[in-house]
Amino acid sequence: MMRNLSTTALLLACAVLFTGCATVRPNEPGVDASDPNEKTNRKFYEFTDTIDRNVLAPVADAYIKYVPSPMQRSIGNFYDNLAYPNVILNDFLQGKVRQGFQDSLRFVVNSTIGLGGLFDMAAPMGLPQHDEDFGQTLGVWGVNTGSYLFVPLIGPSSYRDAPGIPVSGFQQSPVLRGHRCQHRHRSARRHTGRNRQTRETIRPHARS
Repeated sequence: MMRNLSTTALLLACAVLFTGCATVRPNEPGVDASDPNEKTNRKFYEFTDTIDRNVLAPVADAYIKYVPSPMQRSIGNFYDNLAYPNVILNDFLQGKVRQGFQDSLRFVVNSTIGLGGLFDMAAPMGLPQHDEDFGQTLGVWGVNTGSYLFVPLIGPSSYRDAPGIPVSGFQQSPVLRGHRCQHRHRSARRHTGRNRQTRETIRPHARS
């Protein structure tokens, strides 16, 4: 518990710092107020796009082709369940007490009856999966979104959402994120899909 509180306090400090940067950097000479991180975003995008095309996409395609769908689904369930304490923590931080207890019960059910999360036994019991993260929590607390950021190996983000990446732990780590993008076709194309959207933002800068 103390570790969670310490982590939260640290990331709150980061959030304040990021928000402060968002209000200062656009005022600097030669900086585009609409995209103060243009140069850095472009470099991070190009790096991530290279890794995606040459590593993640081929591995994901092979995974989808050779691993049976039921096994992919179970592996996906396992990693969803592994990351679920992050959802529970943010439930309570956002004041969603009832949902927090429901998600806690969901985690217990899937971790036990669901054999460590391999099977989603909680959904048929009326305990649906929720998606809460620290960026949403900061939004509830009144922190502004801030400027656009492209996080390497993660994708599009913002000053407000970036501090939530380490809080999300396993769910947002590049290694497990890479695995999650392999076990479903939709997730397998998550990076490329986001990159295609990001090209429309970054490449106009490159042409200008």
